[in-house]
Amino acid sequence: MLSQMVVNLLIPGDPQKLTLNLPSTKWNLDQVPEYADRKQAMAGFQCAETYTLSSSVSNIGSPAFNAAFEDLTPIFLACSYATGLTVTSRHSGPGSEVLMIQGSEHWPRDRAMDAPSYVFSSSSEFVDLVERFVVAWPTAGKTEKARLLIHHWLDAIVCWSMEDLYLSATTLLQVIVATEAGKQGKQELRFYDGVEAAAQRYGLNVLSSNFKNMRNELVHDGQLIGRRFAGPDKFACANVIVEVLNWLDNYMHAALSLGAVRKQRFKPSDLYNLNAYSIG
Repeated sequence: MLSQMVVNLLIPGDPQKLTLNLPSTKWNLDQVPEYADRKQAMAGFQCAETYTLSSSVSNIGSPAFNAAFEDLTPIFLACSYATGLTVTSRHSGPGSEVLMIQGSEHWPRDRAMDAPSYVFSSSSEFVDLVERFVVAWPTAGKTEKARLLIHHWLDAIVCWSMEDLYLSATTLLQVIVATEAGKQGKQELRFYDGVEAAAQRYGLNVLSSNFKNMRNELVHDGQLIGRRFAGPDKFACANVIVEVLNWLDNYMHAALSLGAVRKQRFKPSDLYNLNAYSIG
Protein backbone atom coordinates (compact mmCIF):
# COMPACT_ATOMS: atom_id res chain seq x y z
CA MET A 1 0.00 0.00 0.00
CA LEU A 2 1.13 3.55 -0.76
CA SER A 3 -0.42 6.32 1.30
CA GLN A 4 0.21 10.03 1.91
CA MET A 5 -1.47 12.57 4.15
CA VAL A 6 -2.73 15.44 1.99
CA VAL A 7 -2.44 19.01 3.24
CA ASN A 8 -4.77 21.88 2.31
CA LEU A 9 -7.09 20.08 -0.10
CA LEU A 10 -10.64 21.45 -0.11
CA ILE A 11 -13.19 20.50 -2.79
CA PRO A 12 -16.65 22.00 -3.34
CA GLY A 13 -19.28 19.87 -1.64
CA ASP A 14 -16.70 18.38 0.74
CA PRO A 15 -16.80 14.87 -0.78
CA GLN A 16 -15.89 12.16 1.69
CA LYS A 17 -14.28 9.94 -0.93
CA LEU A 18 -13.07 10.37 -4.51
CA THR A 19 -11.30 8.00 -6.86
CA LEU A 20 -8.64 8.95 -9.41
CA ASN A 21 -8.34 6.35 -12.17
CA LEU A 22 -4.83 6.81 -13.52
CA PRO A 23 -2.78 4.71 -15.94
CA SER A 24 -0.52 3.45 -13.15
CA THR A 25 -3.10 2.63 -10.48
CA LYS A 26 -6.34 3.68 -8.83
CA TRP A 27 -5.88 6.34 -6.15
CA ASN A 28 -8.40 7.01 -3.37
CA LEU A 29 -8.88 10.35 -1.65
CA ASP A 30 -10.57 9.94 1.75
CA GLN A 31 -11.54 12.64 4.20
CA VAL A 32 -9.75 12.49 7.53
CA PRO A 33 -12.12 12.03 10.52
CA GLU A 34 -11.25 15.53 11.77
CA TYR A 35 -12.09 17.13 8.41
CA ALA A 36 -14.58 19.70 9.75
CA ASP A 37 -12.10 20.98 12.34
CA ARG A 38 -9.28 21.01 9.80
CA LYS A 39 -11.38 22.97 7.31
CA GLN A 40 -12.20 25.51 10.00
CA ALA A 41 -8.51 25.79 10.85
CA MET A 42 -7.74 26.55 7.22
CA ALA A 43 -10.35 29.32 7.29
CA GLY A 44 -8.29 30.76 10.14
CA PHE A 45 -5.16 30.91 7.93
CA GLN A 46 -3.64 27.62 9.05
CA CYS A 47 -2.43 24.63 7.07
CA ALA A 48 -4.10 21.31 7.83
CA GLU A 49 -4.25 17.69 6.69
CA THR A 50 -7.69 17.13 5.18
CA TYR A 51 -7.46 13.92 3.12
CA THR A 52 -5.47 10.73 2.79
CA LEU A 53 -4.32 9.67 -0.68
CA SER A 54 -3.83 5.92 -0.99
CA SER A 55 -3.35 3.13 -3.49
CA SER A 56 -3.39 -0.62 -2.98
CA VAL A 57 -0.23 -1.00 -5.09
CA SER A 58 2.46 -2.99 -3.25
CA ASN A 59 5.89 -4.58 -3.66
CA ILE A 60 8.37 -1.73 -3.21
CA GLY A 61 10.76 -1.42 -6.13
CA SER A 62 8.51 -3.11 -8.64
CA PRO A 63 7.72 -1.24 -11.88
CA ALA A 64 4.06 -0.89 -10.84
CA PHE A 65 4.98 0.53 -7.43
CA ASN A 66 7.52 2.95 -8.91
CA ALA A 67 5.01 4.14 -11.51
CA ALA A 68 2.44 4.80 -8.80
CA PHE A 69 4.98 6.66 -6.67
CA GLU A 70 5.80 8.91 -9.63
CA ASP A 71 2.14 9.97 -9.69
CA LEU A 72 2.48 11.89 -6.43
CA THR A 73 4.19 14.97 -7.87
CA PRO A 74 1.68 15.58 -10.68
CA ILE A 75 -1.26 14.78 -8.38
CA PHE A 76 -0.21 17.41 -5.85
CA LEU A 77 0.55 19.95 -8.57
CA ALA A 78 -2.77 19.26 -10.30
CA CYS A 79 -4.72 19.56 -7.05
CA SER A 80 -2.93 22.82 -6.25
CA TYR A 81 -3.63 24.24 -9.69
CA ALA A 82 -7.27 23.15 -9.69
CA THR A 83 -8.08 24.58 -6.26
CA GLY A 84 -5.71 27.54 -5.92
CA LEU A 85 -4.49 26.02 -2.64
CA THR A 86 -1.01 24.74 -1.83
CA VAL A 87 -1.88 21.05 -1.79
CA THR A 88 0.99 18.82 -0.72
CA SER A 89 2.05 16.18 1.80
CA ARG A 90 4.24 16.34 4.87
CA HIS A 91 4.50 12.63 5.57
CA SER A 92 3.18 9.18 4.74
CA GLY A 93 -0.25 7.97 5.70
CA PRO A 94 -1.13 4.99 7.88
CA GLY A 95 -0.17 1.60 6.48
CA SER A 96 2.08 2.96 3.76
CA GLU A 97 4.95 0.72 2.67
CA VAL A 98 7.05 3.85 2.08
CA LEU A 99 7.53 6.02 5.16
CA MET A 100 8.35 9.62 4.29
CA ILE A 101 9.09 12.35 6.80
CA GLN A 102 9.80 15.07 4.25
CA GLY A 103 8.23 15.70 0.87
CA SER A 104 9.96 16.25 -2.44
CA GLU A 105 11.20 19.73 -3.33
CA HIS A 106 9.07 19.38 -6.45
CA TRP A 107 5.93 19.31 -4.30
CA PRO A 108 4.31 22.60 -3.30
CA ARG A 109 5.34 23.99 0.09
CA ASP A 110 2.33 24.14 2.41
CA ARG A 111 1.29 27.76 2.85
CA ALA A 112 -1.85 29.22 4.37
CA MET A 113 -4.24 30.78 1.87
CA ASP A 114 -7.00 33.36 2.11
CA ALA A 115 -9.50 31.17 0.25
CA PRO A 116 -9.63 28.66 -2.60
CA SER A 117 -9.80 29.93 -6.17
CA TYR A 118 -11.38 27.03 -8.02
CA VAL A 119 -11.18 26.53 -11.77
CA PHE A 120 -13.95 23.91 -11.57
CA SER A 121 -17.41 23.71 -10.00
CA SER A 122 -17.95 20.12 -8.88
CA SER A 123 -16.09 17.11 -7.55
CA SER A 124 -16.55 15.27 -10.86
CA GLU A 125 -14.94 18.19 -12.72
CA PHE A 126 -12.11 18.15 -10.18
CA VAL A 127 -11.46 14.44 -10.76
CA ASP A 128 -11.54 14.89 -14.53
CA LEU A 129 -9.06 17.78 -14.43
CA VAL A 130 -6.61 15.97 -12.13
CA GLU A 131 -6.76 12.76 -14.18
CA ARG A 132 -6.12 14.67 -17.41
CA PHE A 133 -3.22 16.57 -15.83
CA VAL A 134 -1.50 13.39 -14.62
CA VAL A 135 -1.96 11.69 -18.01
CA ALA A 136 -0.35 14.70 -19.71
CA TRP A 137 2.51 14.89 -17.20
CA PRO A 138 5.06 12.62 -18.96
CA THR A 139 4.50 14.24 -22.37
CA ALA A 140 3.03 17.74 -22.64
CA GLY A 141 3.72 18.25 -18.96
CA LYS A 142 7.45 18.04 -19.68
CA THR A 143 7.53 20.00 -22.93
CA GLU A 144 5.31 22.74 -21.50
CA LYS A 145 7.35 22.90 -18.26
CA ALA A 146 4.25 22.28 -16.14
CA ARG A 147 6.26 21.96 -12.93
CA LEU A 148 7.75 25.44 -13.36
CA LEU A 149 4.44 26.94 -14.42
CA ILE A 150 2.48 25.58 -11.45
CA HIS A 151 5.08 26.61 -8.88
CA HIS A 152 5.40 30.14 -10.28
CA TRP A 153 1.60 30.30 -10.46
CA LEU A 154 1.35 29.38 -6.77
CA ASP A 155 3.94 32.05 -5.96
CA ALA A 156 1.72 34.50 -7.83
CA ILE A 157 -1.51 33.80 -5.98
CA VAL A 158 0.17 33.37 -2.57
CA CYS A 159 1.22 37.00 -2.65
CA TRP A 160 1.47 40.05 -0.43
CA SER A 161 0.82 42.71 -3.05
CA MET A 162 -0.26 43.42 -6.60
CA GLU A 163 3.38 43.98 -7.45
CA ASP A 164 4.32 40.55 -6.11
CA LEU A 165 1.39 38.91 -7.88
CA TYR A 166 2.11 40.46 -11.25
CA LEU A 167 5.85 39.83 -11.16
CA SER A 168 5.24 36.10 -10.66
CA ALA A 169 2.42 36.03 -13.22
CA THR A 170 4.59 37.56 -15.92
CA THR A 171 7.36 35.12 -15.05
CA LEU A 172 4.93 32.43 -16.20
CA LEU A 173 4.50 34.32 -19.45
CA GLN A 174 8.28 34.43 -19.87
CA VAL A 175 8.47 30.65 -19.39
CA ILE A 176 5.76 30.25 -22.03
CA VAL A 177 7.71 32.52 -24.41
CA ALA A 178 10.82 30.36 -23.95
CA THR A 179 8.75 27.24 -24.64
CA GLU A 180 7.30 28.83 -27.77
CA ALA A 181 10.78 29.78 -28.98
CA GLY A 182 11.82 26.14 -28.66
CA LYS A 183 8.80 24.98 -30.63
CA GLN A 184 9.70 27.41 -33.39
CA GLY A 185 13.33 26.29 -33.35
CA LYS A 186 14.55 29.72 -32.30
CA GLN A 187 17.02 30.59 -29.59
CA GLU A 188 14.71 33.26 -28.22
CA LEU A 189 11.65 35.38 -28.94
CA ARG A 190 10.73 38.88 -27.86
CA PHE A 191 8.35 38.88 -24.92
CA TYR A 192 5.22 40.18 -26.63
CA ASP A 193 5.88 38.25 -29.84
CA GLY A 194 6.27 35.00 -27.93
CA VAL A 195 3.05 35.43 -25.95
CA GLU A 196 1.18 36.34 -29.14
CA ALA A 197 2.58 33.30 -30.95
CA ALA A 198 1.60 31.00 -28.07
CA ALA A 199 -1.93 32.40 -28.14
CA GLN A 200 -2.19 31.83 -31.87
CA ARG A 201 -0.82 28.29 -31.58
CA TYR A 202 -3.64 27.29 -29.24
CA GLY A 203 -6.39 29.51 -30.65
CA LEU A 204 -6.52 31.82 -27.63
CA ASN A 205 -7.36 35.49 -27.45
CA VAL A 206 -4.30 37.72 -27.81
CA LEU A 207 -3.65 39.81 -24.71
CA SER A 208 -3.80 43.59 -25.03
CA SER A 209 -0.50 45.46 -25.02
CA ASN A 210 -1.28 46.66 -21.48
CA PHE A 211 0.07 43.40 -20.05
CA LYS A 212 3.48 44.09 -21.62
CA ASN A 213 3.52 47.78 -20.72
CA MET A 214 2.67 47.20 -17.06
CA ARG A 215 5.15 44.35 -16.85
CA ASN A 216 7.94 46.54 -18.29
CA GLU A 217 7.05 49.33 -15.86
CA LEU A 218 7.29 46.91 -12.94
CA VAL A 219 10.49 45.20 -14.07
CA HIS A 220 12.38 48.37 -15.00
CA ASP A 221 11.04 50.96 -12.55
CA GLY A 222 9.60 48.80 -9.75
CA GLN A 223 6.09 50.19 -10.03
CA LEU A 224 2.82 49.30 -11.73
CA ILE A 225 1.94 52.74 -13.11
CA GLY A 226 4.36 55.08 -14.86
CA ARG A 227 5.40 56.25 -18.28
CA ARG A 228 5.02 52.80 -19.84
CA PHE A 229 1.61 51.99 -18.33
CA ALA A 230 -0.53 55.02 -17.56
CA GLY A 231 -3.02 53.23 -15.31
CA PRO A 232 -4.57 55.47 -14.14
CA ASP A 233 -5.39 53.67 -10.88
CA LYS A 234 -5.39 50.43 -8.91
CA PHE A 235 -8.56 49.24 -10.63
CA ALA A 236 -6.93 49.53 -14.04
CA CYS A 237 -4.04 47.43 -12.76
CA ALA A 238 -6.45 44.81 -11.40
CA ASN A 239 -8.11 44.53 -14.80
CA VAL A 240 -4.77 43.86 -16.50
CA ILE A 241 -3.70 41.30 -13.89
CA VAL A 242 -6.99 39.39 -14.10
CA GLU A 243 -6.82 39.36 -17.89
CA VAL A 244 -3.39 37.73 -17.63
CA LEU A 245 -4.40 35.23 -14.93
CA ASN A 246 -7.46 34.04 -16.84
CA TRP A 247 -5.42 33.85 -20.05
CA LEU A 248 -2.94 31.64 -18.22
CA ASP A 249 -5.77 29.27 -17.27
CA ASN A 250 -6.83 29.09 -20.92
CA TYR A 251 -3.23 28.40 -21.97
CA MET A 252 -2.70 25.67 -19.35
CA HIS A 253 -5.91 23.92 -20.32
CA ALA A 254 -5.06 23.99 -24.02
CA ALA A 255 -1.38 23.10 -23.73
CA LEU A 256 -1.95 20.22 -21.31
CA SER A 257 -5.15 18.93 -22.94
CA LEU A 258 -7.20 19.54 -19.80
CA GLY A 259 -10.38 20.21 -21.76
CA ALA A 260 -12.39 23.42 -21.77
CA VAL A 261 -11.97 25.75 -18.80
CA ARG A 262 -14.80 24.72 -16.51
CA LYS A 263 -15.03 27.96 -14.53
CA GLN A 264 -13.46 31.38 -15.03
CA ARG A 265 -11.36 31.72 -11.93
CA PHE A 266 -10.66 35.44 -11.39
CA LYS A 267 -12.47 38.77 -11.63
CA PRO A 268 -11.03 42.26 -10.97
CA SER A 269 -12.94 42.71 -7.72
CA ASP A 270 -11.00 39.77 -6.26
CA LEU A 271 -7.92 42.02 -6.17
CA TYR A 272 -9.42 45.27 -4.89
CA ASN A 273 -8.36 44.57 -1.28
CA LEU A 274 -4.85 43.51 -2.27
CA ASN A 275 -2.11 45.95 -1.29
CA ALA A 276 -0.51 47.95 -4.12
CA TYR A 277 2.33 49.83 -2.47
CA SER A 278 3.76 51.43 -5.63
CA ILE A 279 0.58 53.31 -6.56
CA GLY A 280 -0.06 56.87 -5.40
